[in-house]
Amino acid sequence: MILEGAIPSKSGRLTLTPPSESDDASVAALRCHPGTRRFLRFFPESYSASDARARRLAREADTTLIDFHIHTLRPPEGESTFAGTTGIFNIDTVYGQTCEVGILVHPAYFRGGLATDALYTVLAYVFHERKFHRAEFQTGADNVAMRGWLEKAGATLEGTKRSVWTDPTTGGYTDVCFYSILEDEWKQSVRGVLEARMNRIS
Repeated sequence: MILEGAIPSKSGRLTLTPPSESDDASVAALRCHPGTRRFLRFFPESYSASDARARRLAREADTTLIDFHIHTLRPPEGESTFAGTTGIFNIDTVYGQTCEVGILVHPAYFRGGLATDALYTVLAYVFHERKFHRAEFQTGADNVAMRGWLEKAGATLEGTKRSVWTDPTTGGYTDVCFYSILEDEWKQSVRGVLEARMNRIS
């Protein structure tokens, strides 16, 4: 599903924008970048702008997901630069108000607080705009950085599933950790933790 407008971040450092054709080449480069595939080894080694366009168009009518592109804003002109993708998917409003959250940040923006800013913006949308009760996350058991981010933010590790994601390069599999944040946890603690982090970065 495509939202009509962009969502600005609380910090003003970035905007979450609807996917557009102008970003197809950047999305393609991100999805096959070695830094992306380090923990998402099932992603293809080669991915073209045409592949990105086909994926974007196929997802536009899917009401179980909302994709965003992360665009950084550079003052004073507010120049916008593609920096990654995020969004929510596996939206369930039948059996529960739940969704899964995902993010891909270009390695050039690692360790600069961009992921925190983007995920804060997504979670604010999830819990305040959509009124969801639960947000879920999946990450490879070997992705220590992402697991650390989730745990320090206050997400709860619910378990680890063995041999879930394929690794075409080795023929093996990756264990996957499952985390969640509930609406009350977001309001009572997680939101404040992430705001404190963003204040330290700005």
